[in-house]
Order: sequence, then C-alpha cells, then structure tokens
Amino acid sequence: MRTIIIAFTQPGLQLAKKAAQNTEGTVEIYGHERCMDGVIHSFHAVGKVIKEQFYQCDRILFIGAAAIAVRVIAPYLKSKTTDPAVLVADEDGKFLISLLSGHIGGANEWCSTLAERLGAAPVITTATDTRGMFAVDLFAGKHRLRIVNPVMIQDISGRILNHEPVGMTGNDEYIDLLEQAEKQYPGQIQVTKNENGEFESGIQIITEVHEKEVFLRTIKLVPMNLAVGIGCKKGKSLKEIAQAVYTTFAQNHLLTERIGVIASIDRKAQEQGIISFAKQMKVPYRTYAAQELEQQAGTFTASSFVKGQMGVDNVCERAAVLDADGSLFYPKFACNGVTFALACRPFAPDWRWQND
Repeated sequence: MRTIIIAFTQPGLQLAKKAAQNTEGTVEIYGHERCMDGVIHSFHAVGKVIKEQFYQCDRILFIGAAAIAVRVIAPYLKSKTTDPAVLVADEDGKFLISLLSGHIGGANEWCSTLAERLGAAPVITTATDTRGMFAVDLFAGKHRLRIVNPVMIQDISGRILNHEPVGMTGNDEYIDLLEQAEKQYPGQIQVTKNENGEFESGIQIITEVHEKEVFLRTIKLVPMNLAVGIGCKKGKSLKEIAQAVYTTFAQNHLLTERIGVIASIDRKAQEQGIISFAKQMKVPYRTYAAQELEQQAGTFTASSFVKGQMGVDNVCERAAVLDADGSLFYPKFACNGVTFALACRPFAPDWRWQND
C-alpha cells in the first residue's frame, strides 16, 4: 500500500507528518517548495506531482482546499475500480473529507480511521454509508470478490436506496456469507435462486465461465481466490507471460477474474514482465526466498535444473501454494519459457464487514 500526502503550507506540512505517522504502508510526503524543510519531496506545481504519481499510488491525501484537489485530479479519473482513494483535510486538521473511491478504493474506511487518529471530523457523503445501507462494492472489497461489470453498481445501489429489494445468489460455498448479508440488511437484499423471476436486478457470485445469470440485470462478483505462481526465463515480456496464462485459462474454462495474486521467487522480484502482468491484473506481486519455498509442504514437480539455478526444485507450484495457504489447483505448465501453476485460497469471509 503506497500513500502520498501533499501539503502546501507549513501548518499543512506539520499535519502531513502526523498523518504519515498514523498511516500504514509506504508513505511519501510532498511539500510545496515554500515550506520545504529538507525531509520531504519538494514541488513547484502540484499538477506535475499528480501527473507522475496518480496511477502509481493507492492513496492520496491533500492538505488544503478541496477545490485544488478536485481540479488537479480531474484529468486523470478513469474508473471507481482503478482510481486511488483520495482524501482532503484542512490544514488545521478539523475535517477530513473522503473525496474519491470511497468503497473499492477504501477511502471511506481510511477516512474514518485516520480522522479518529488525528482528532478530525470525518466527512463521508456516500449515500449508502450515511444511511447505513448495503453497498455492493464495499461488500465485494471486504470479501475479495472482483466486480466484473462495475457499471451495474449504480443500478443495484439505486434500487436499494429507493427501497426496492435486490436478490443475491451464489453456490453452496457462499450461502453462509449471503445469508449473513441478508440478516445484516433486512428488506434490502434477499438470498434467492430467482426461479420465478421475482427479482429484476441482483448480485450473483460466479465461479464458472458458463455459469448462467439468474437475474435480468446481474452484477457479477468473482472470488479472487487463485494464486498464480510464475517462473520464467530472464527478460520475458508482459505479452509472453500474459499469453501463456490467458491461453491456459481459456483452454481449461477458468475465469481470469479469479486471479488474486501473482507469486514467485525473490530472485524474480524485479522481473518487469511479471511486474507488468500483476499491474495489468490489478493484483499484488509477492516473492519469497528459496528457503521459504523449499520449506513449503506438499508434492511438487521437481526439477534438478531449477534447483541448480534457483536453489529450490520448483518455483511456480511452491510459490502459488505458499501464497494461497491452500492446495495446488493446477500443476506446473510450461509455455515458451514461462512456467506457472495455480493454487486455490480457501474462502474466508470477513464477518466484520458492515457500513458503519
């Protein structure tokens, strides 16, 4: 998680430092040149900072006027599924506003948490949050479910806000989660197979390529439960890696939306093809030391050549299983200098989720 904090004045800079101390992950402070004190990145024009950093970070905190933040980020907005979380605070730290990507980007949750730590008043304007109602994008994010067609978020949220019940369905593995959501938000969502078509719009957790949609208007959620372990020759391109993975997924009727993480050995930590593929899939890329991989229990496809080169007899299978903390789902597959394997992460719902 990478956060940048932007301050324009000396008081704003002091608040930025306090916010940085209370923010998890990697945090970088950018200060206007007039308040530069030697410990932060200096800038003359904030527009240049945003141009360079907007797509490279997960969260942005502006300390200054909200209008400045709105104008400077406007040219770079793409989608609620990809835009970073953006907050704005006044330089006195009295108010903290969730400005962008409240649910999927996590801005609302970050706003509430950081405001409490700073002693500020959180300002959250998302209707489902202010009215304590079910939010499908928040639900999906909490349970690592990828929203395949985010254009449907507005339809689902609009119906719930207008007190029109929405259906929910999924296979047996997810029934407890769905019933818990129904109990949490009675009258807003209802678990159903929709056999009689009583619900026009609904939420469906889908795990198979040819799974039939049961609602006329369906927002599709796919569990991001597959860890892709990758090994490759040095210098393999994004195109070569993506082609190997996509082809195998298609041949085996697997949804690429199920990819939740890319994993490999630490010697491949700077392999640009793998890094780019993880960015393309919008998932983390994690690497492990040979010793960690070697210690992973299980039966794997051993290679003396790989052992000699990498210090462990198998990279892709071991990395996938280690990261997923689950079982091998698809064994080692080789394609044009790229090897990969899939492991399935056990489903573990976050029962703490809610909109308050």
